[in-house]
Amino acid sequence: MDSSTSHSERFPRRAFLLLATALAAWLACAFYSVYLNPEIVHYRQGYAIQSAWAARMTREHGAKTVVYGGSSCAFSVDGERMLSQFDEPTVNCGLIAGMGPIIISESALSHLRRGDTLIVALEPELLTESFRDQPAIAMQFSIAAHHPEWVLQPRLGMGRANWFHLAADLRPGGYHTFTLLGKLAQRKPLYRYHLSDFHRSGWVQTDVRLPMTQPAEHGPRLSDDARQLFGSIAGWCRTNGIRVAYSFPVSYCPADQLPRYKKENADLIQQVMAFIPVLRDPSLSADPVAADFADSPLHPVEVEAERHTDELARELQQWDTWTREKLEQAVAQSQNPTPSGQPQ
Repeated sequence: MDSSTSHSERFPRRAFLLLATALAAWLACAFYSVYLNPEIVHYRQGYAIQSAWAARMTREHGAKTVVYGGSSCAFSVDGERMLSQFDEPTVNCGLIAGMGPIIISESALSHLRRGDTLIVALEPELLTESFRDQPAIAMQFSIAAHHPEWVLQPRLGMGRANWFHLAADLRPGGYHTFTLLGKLAQRKPLYRYHLSDFHRSGWVQTDVRLPMTQPAEHGPRLSDDARQLFGSIAGWCRTNGIRVAYSFPVSYCPADQLPRYKKENADLIQQVMAFIPVLRDPSLSADPVAADFADSPLHPVEVEAERHTDELARELQQWDTWTREKLEQAVAQSQNPTPSGQPQ
């Protein structure tokens, strides 16, 4: 009898200890993911910079332009130059593609007010793949930025999660853990980018330089998820009095691949045009000069970012968007380019 009672008393105690240990481990993982993960910390601070500039633009200028996408957007648009050179109050809300299109979109919408303009600059590689399931880093960022509603009650109605899924994703994961341990062992920087890389408007630059060899490839067709996303964005913007368009990110592309790459870009542009206007970049978003890019075929260096900014300002002020006819002409010219030195 005594032995049986002793076992029954020990079992709840062991179960309680196991439960307490599991809870403590989860709390430690969640705390690390939200407050210590170098990547999350970097973009949480970047979001704070974007939010401060967005509030200032609204307060001082009223209507503004919000440009958003992954890191290609973050590196391409200088909001301060847009304001000083073209009188276009602009916020760069670029994040990283790894967070997925849903969270990137939800975070940008949080800056918008009626009368604003929204420029969607999501990378094509994100739009030709399925993204219905939110990545863990998206969940972690939403908590770190104090916006759990981005995943619990998303404005666009996509990627909705419950508290259980959100809590389960507040863990760093094995790949991140071993990568971090490897960097610590080799005394390497824990994250490539620094807070000082951010400018006041959300624009990002880096001193890192890597060789360019290939363009940023993407699939031939918009995924079903991307179609739903564009439809949701278009509907939300109509309801909330927001002007919206898509801007195709410029990528490095070797000269011998330009005709193919421009044709692929044009095919994708035509698909996006079924949902929202697409701003007309005459280059069809391809640049054959490797020196124009920093550490990625989608990360222009400062001088090239200034050119992209100036081109975006022109497109916005003229509201210059692609039509089917203009797109066909641009593709035809890219397949049969005018020889150097001859008039076009």
